Parts: sequence; C-alpha cells; structure tokens
Amino acid sequence: MAEAPSPTQPALRWLAPPIVADEDEQRTARLLHAVLLGICGISVVAGVLHLLAFAGAGATRHAYLPVFLTSAVLLLTLRRGHTRRVALALPVMLWLLTVFLSLSDGGLLGPSLGGQVVLVLMATLLLSRWLLLALFGLCLSTVLAFLALEWSGSMPARTTPDLPELALLARSVQLGAAGLFLHLAVRTLQDVRRQARAGEARADILLREANAAREYANNVLSSMAESLVVLDARGVIQTVNKAASELLGQDAAALVGRPFTAILPDYGAQLLDHRPQHDSIERSYRHHDGRAVPVLLTRSPLRDENGRLIGSVCVASDISQLKEAERSLREAKQIAEEASLAKSRFLANMSHELRTPLNAVIGYAEMLLEESEERGLRSSHDELRKVQFAGKHLLGLISDILDLSKIEAGRMDIHLETFDVADMVETVLGTVRPMLARNNNQLVVHCPPAIGFIHADLTKIRQILLNLLSNAAKFTERGTVRLSVARHNANGPRLVFTIADTGIGMTQGQVTQLFQAFSQADPSTSRRFGGTGLGLAISKAFTDMLGGNIEVQSKLGAGTIFTVRLPYVDPLELSLSKRPPGLVHALAQAEARRQPGSSR
Repeated sequence: MAEAPSPTQPALRWLAPPIVADEDEQRTARLLHAVLLGICGISVVAGVLHLLAFAGAGATRHAYLPVFLTSAVLLLTLRRGHTRRVALALPVMLWLLTVFLSLSDGGLLGPSLGGQVVLVLMATLLLSRWLLLALFGLCLSTVLAFLALEWSGSMPARTTPDLPELALLARSVQLGAAGLFLHLAVRTLQDVRRQARAGEARADILLREANAAREYANNVLSSMAESLVVLDARGVIQTVNKAASELLGQDAAALVGRPFTAILPDYGAQLLDHRPQHDSIERSYRHHDGRAVPVLLTRSPLRDENGRLIGSVCVASDISQLKEAERSLREAKQIAEEASLAKSRFLANMSHELRTPLNAVIGYAEMLLEESEERGLRSSHDELRKVQFAGKHLLGLISDILDLSKIEAGRMDIHLETFDVADMVETVLGTVRPMLARNNNQLVVHCPPAIGFIHADLTKIRQILLNLLSNAAKFTERGTVRLSVARHNANGPRLVFTIADTGIGMTQGQVTQLFQAFSQADPSTSRRFGGTGLGLAISKAFTDMLGGNIEVQSKLGAGTIFTVRLPYVDPLELSLSKRPPGLVHALAQAEARRQPGSSR
C-alpha cells in the first residue's frame, strides 16, 4: 500500500522537474529546472557572502534578490508547462543581468562581462540552432558596444570597489555557473547516448521483428496455391509468388518489371480492367511456351497509408482441369442428349407398329366377348374381360411412353379446335367415375354449364384432366375428390381447373420430385398403387406447351390440390375479324341462350 504524502510535500513540489508528454520537451524542461534551481542557489549563496564579507559594497548587491525572484517565477511558469517561454526568457534575463553588472562593474575590463560566455554555453543546451546564433550575435554586439564605450570614454563610473575579494567572488559565481552548465551538458550527452543505445536496441528488435514478419509473409505467399501478382499504378509487375512462377513457367526475376500484358495479353481490353477491383472472372494467362492457361482472376486495389491508390493485387486460380472436365461433361451431355433424342425418335416412329397389334388384340377380345355372350359361354366371359382389360392397360402405358417420347423428340403438335368446356369435362368424368367408385370415393364437381366454348387443344386438356383425376382416384380411399372449373381475368383471361382430394397427401420433399418422368413421390407408392410415373410429367409438358402452368399444394395425410391455369381464348372474339357480322350476331345470340335464366 502506498504511503500517504507528507504535509511538506506540496510545499516542495516545485523542486521536482515538470512532467511533459513530448520526450525532447521533457529533456529541455529538466535542464531548465536544474538551471533555475542552480541560479536560485547561486544567487542566495553569493548574496549572503556579499553582505557578510563585503558589507554589501557595490551595486552588485541589488541584483541578487531580483535574480532569485525572477528564477522562482520562471520555475512556477515551467511547472505550468510553458517550456518554450521559459527557455526564451531565461537567456534574456541573464543577458540583462550581465549588462547591468558590467555597466556598474568596470565594463569591458570588469569581471561581470565574462558571464556572456556562460550565457552562450547555457543557450547551447536550451535553444535551437537559429536562436543560439541570434543570442551569440547579441552577446558579440554587447561586447563590441562596451568596447566602443571604452574607446569613447563614455563608460559609467564604477560603483563596485576594485577589490580582489569581489573579483574572486564574481569569478567564483561565473565558474560555478559554468560548472553547472558543463555538468548539465555532460549529463545531457550521457542521457542522449543512453537513449541512442536504447533506440539502437529497439531498432534492432524492430528490425528483427520486421525481418521475421517479412519472412513469414514470404512463406505465406510462397505456400499459396493461387498465383499472386502485384502491380503498380502503371500496370507493371512488382511481385509474383512461387505459384505464379510455376503457373507461367518463368522465374520471378524474369517477370518483375514487365507489363501485366506480358502474361495477360488482353489486359485493358475489358471494362473491368479500368476499375480499381473486380470479382472473379475467367481470363487466360499466357504461359512461357505461348499456350493459354485459363484462370479465375480476382483483382483488388492496393493503397498506401494515406488511402491513395498505388497499384493492385491480382489473385488467379488455375482452372485448366475444371475447363477440361467441363468440356468432357459437355461432350457427355451432348452424347446423352443425342442418345435420348434417338430413343425418342425411335419410339415416336414405332407408335404405329406398337399400337396396331394391341388394338387388334383388344378388338378381337371385344368380338369374342360379344360372341361368348350370344352363345351363352359364361365360363370364358371373365377370362376374355381380363384379356381386354390387360390390353387396354398396356395400350395406355404405351401411349404414355409414346407421348413422352414425342414431347422429348419435339414431334408433339398442337391441334387447336373450338369445343364446349362443360361437354369436355363431362366426357372426362365419364371415364374416371369407375375408378372413383372402385375406392368408394365421392366426386364433387363445380363446373358452370354456361362456362362457354374455348379455342384450344381438346385432346391435351382432356389428357391433363384425366391424368390428374386418375391420380386423385388412385391415392384416395373412401374420401372426396373435387373438380372445379372457373374463368379468371386477373393476369389475362385464364381457364382454371382445380383438382382437390382428401387422399394420402405428400411431404414438401416429395412435392419437389413431382413432374419427373418415370419417378413417383415415394418408391413405395409404385409398389402399393402401381403406375409408371409418367402421368404428371406428361400433364406438366402439355400444360407448358399450351402456355399455362400447374401448381401443387399438399400435406401429408390431408390430401393434395392441383391447380392448372391455361390461357383462355374465346372463339367468338377470335373470329370477329374473320366472320360476317350476321354470323357473329347469331353466335352471340346462341351464347346468350346458354346463360342461366335466358328465355327462348
């Protein structure tokens, strides 16, 4: 625990040197403090001796008290941190003192003028070079002025007795001041030397640390897998690392000092090259043997401590293997696409050869069923129905595969015709009702009879609805399947079909796998419910061909909702510019009679 300061410490605080933040100013403050204390001590001792030994003879006795008081005031000023002011005031005070004493003590021949030498010595420690020269000129002028007074006979009469003892006292004061200043000079030189040695030690430590940091940075740059090139503001190479040398097949010494265009021939041709930095872009370095090396280049600005742009840092990664792999993948993709296209073309061309025998089998099975009914052969009736069902099922599978192959081969055409939407929906429902009844499902239909006609591809829209309703009937047991048909004009005329069921539903992950050919949401689904996974893929392809879209919302165990939006083209509006006005009026009247509540 620190000791409590004694009561006398505040009174003696002025004896301690002031504390200044700047190191040079702190050294000057310590010198001034020591000089002022020395002047106070010398003035007290010399004043006491003058009074006791010489009974205060001469005008010199009047200088001791003013010198002591002035030194005390300068000490207090120094304590307040005014180092420069005190350093200028102290030489002026001593110069005035020597001039006063010389005027009353014999001028040029008296002992007091020798204080000019002590004054110059003191100024050497405290003042800067220009102030020291100014003070030296002032002292020299003072000596010359006293010389002129001696020659002209204008020198004032001496007020101090010409006693050897007084001369001894004056020389003793001068020697004491000179000794003090020499002591301070030696001590200052020793401090400076000590600080120089400490500075050398610190500089040596900093140099070793800088060398270690530089070695560490060089090791980091050398161990980088990416090539690094540092450019100046003119685009001249300043530094390259080991990876860049190996990538370019040249030593670092051969690259430094060359323009960046030596390794990047098209540097400056792109707009990004004129910006301070850019993200990764594909460029090509030039190897020493002339071949192009594809790289992924990133450039960042290099700035000095003032934030001024002085160059850039270019980091490049060799992507030769990636480009080769990309080329191989592109070739493999092209081969696979050609193989898939050849397969699709083969299946599309084989549609007639595959469907004709199946249609014949189905036709003969129907003929045999009719004949068995006429002859009353009930024993073979069920077997023939199995043959008929198997043939129709196989024909449906082949039709799906052929449709998908035609889509992939680009041979699926769109046949536009005008048809009644309500009649088309009723036809589809007639096909799916047996499927719904097989799983004890309830069908709910919302289709206004007056929904009107549409100009579109009847076969494809019917196939889309048939596939979606078949899926709903297959994956729903003892539930409800809803079909809603409506027209919307939010983002253009749209015919919207909504098929909702209360079946098994799907997870979000399973929903993302829909509409992929030969795949179902869950592998166990095909084992339990059967199917090839082509229905949704064909429906999606048909919807895209017709310029519409299909959306899915599903929750596991809660059911699924499919929404199909197709562009709606009113055949009446489509034909206004092509039909006579009378026919257009007749069609308008026929459409009006279809509306609910219309009179005949």
